[in-house]
Amino acid sequence: MRMIWRFGLLGAMTLAPLHAFAQDADSLADIRCVAVGMHFAEAPDSHQKSTGTLLVLYYMGRLDGRAPSLDIAKLLGEQIDRMTASDYAVEATRCSQNLAQKGAQIKQLGEQMQKHFK
Repeated sequence: MRMIWRFGLLGAMTLAPLHAFAQDADSLADIRCVAVGMHFAEAPDSHQKSTGTLLVLYYMGRLDGRAPSLDIAKLLGEQIDRMTASDYAVEATRCSQNLAQKGAQIKQLGEQMQKHFK
């Protein structure tokens, strides 16, 4: 029993950095989506502007839910300084696809819940 407990603790200690790295990678990916959203929100085109606003709201919510004390301003500034036009294009596709999937999920949920609001 004691050996199992030690292995469990050792295993948890070994996996903890991997979990933290995954969260950091997820947070970094979300920060880049906020950057894309902010970029779109500044566009004169109303469709891009509204898409940008949705991207910012969605990914800020994800970041706040995952790590409320994250220094978003610092990370966002670092990523904006690093991102090229090509990065924005690639990230815009990825972020928009993720947002579209979430939108479809919300639409489906709304349709399923209609019976509760009649």
